[in-house]
Order: sequence, then C-alpha cells, then structure tokens
Amino acid sequence: MSGPSKGPVRARTRGPMELGMEIAFGLLFVTLFAWFIGVLIEIVGSHTIWQEKGEFHAKEIVAQDMDYIAMAPRSLLVRDTVAWSNRVIGWVAFPYEKLGVLNWYERLHGESAQRSAPAANQSILSQRVSKANASLQHTLSKWLVMSMYVGQDVLLRLSVAAFALPAFVLACMVGVVDGLVRRDLRRWGGGRESSFVYHHAKRYTHWALTGGFGLYLAWPFGGFNPAYMVFVFTMLVAFTMSTAVSAFKKYV
Repeated sequence: MSGPSKGPVRARTRGPMELGMEIAFGLLFVTLFAWFIGVLIEIVGSHTIWQEKGEFHAKEIVAQDMDYIAMAPRSLLVRDTVAWSNRVIGWVAFPYEKLGVLNWYERLHGESAQRSAPAANQSILSQRVSKANASLQHTLSKWLVMSMYVGQDVLLRLSVAAFALPAFVLACMVGVVDGLVRRDLRRWGGGRESSFVYHHAKRYTHWALTGGFGLYLAWPFGGFNPAYMVFVFTMLVAFTMSTAVSAFKKYV
C-alpha cells in the first residue's frame, strides 16, 4: 500500500535579512565580474584595436565618465556628484599607491626610455634573460595599471547607477500602478489568465535590473552617455514590471 499522499511543496520564503544579503552579494559578484571582463577587454584591446593607446585608453574612459558626471553635478542621493566621484577614484588608487604599483610602473617606463645598450661582457644568454625579464615586468606593470583604471571606471559607473536609483524606483512604481490598473480591467472584463506572460515578464525584469547593469559596467568603448542607459533601462523596467503585474492571477 502506498503511503499518504503529500500535498504540494511550498516554496521557502526568504526573510528581509536573507534577501538583503542576496542582493548585496549579487551586486558584489556583478561588480567583480564586470571588472574582470573589463580588464580582459582592455588587455586584448591594447594589442589589437587601440594598440597605440595601450593602458591610456582605460584612463581616457575614466576621464570621459567624469565629464559625463560633471554634467549632472547634483543628485537626490548625493549633493556633489563630482566630489563623490573624485573620492571613488582615490579609493581605488589607494591600494595601488600603498603597494608601490604606480611607482613601479613609473620607474619601469622611465628606465625604458633611458635604457642603455647591454654591456659587452654579458653573454648572449644573460642578455636574452635580462631582456625577457624587463619585458615581462613592463607588460605586467601595464596590466596592473589597466586594472586600476578599469576598477575606477566600474565604480564610477556603479555610482552613476546609484545616482539614478530614484528614477528606477519611480519607474517601478509607475509600472506597478499601470500593471494593477490593467489587471483590474482584465479581471472585471473576463480576460484570460496567462502564467506564461507573467513568468517571462518577471524574468525579464530581473535581467533588466542585473544583466543590464553588468553590461553597462563592463562596456569598454567611450562615447556612451549614462543618461541614455538610465532612460533605456528605466523604460524597460517600467514596461516589464507593468506586464508582470498585469498578468498576475486575477484572484489571490
């Protein structure tokens, strides 16, 4: 004889502390992943697309982002966005300065500009080893400086997203209100249920809030005004939120 049938297993509810930890760790993962991808793109680009710029390409992107931030010097969350951005740049550069990475980079590039010819009494093998060692240190120092500039750029763009947080909250509120109105119209008009639309709209809402930010943080090319990002993703969040709420069950 079979045992008593069990009822449907309910999904485990998450408390506010667990949800806050998931959001914090998810944001940290997206930021680190965007920094890692950005460093890889800069390394590959320094040998292919922007070979003549090298590590200074990432520095140009940081300066360009600072110019965009200067166009909006105030935010609802931060009174002086430019001063805050300068502090962010200093925070990222602090460990590189303390560990001597920047001094090492400047010293190596200064020596490369004034490097003399190899001594005549050195063997060919010693000359090759010395040259390979110098080349390795030169390349490694450039990569480390690139990682600093990419880190500054990622945190600057993350700050821009934080400055635009009120716009995203307003977009979510508009999407929820519009979705509730459409849900009531469907409820009283005898509309059909569609869990397919609800679940897919909910999934796209999560992507707009996470994947979109990750793509923006790791974007390696210049000329991208953050105002366009705020506009596009606020509209996308509002639309997907409205669709998900309107397709929610008519009777709860």
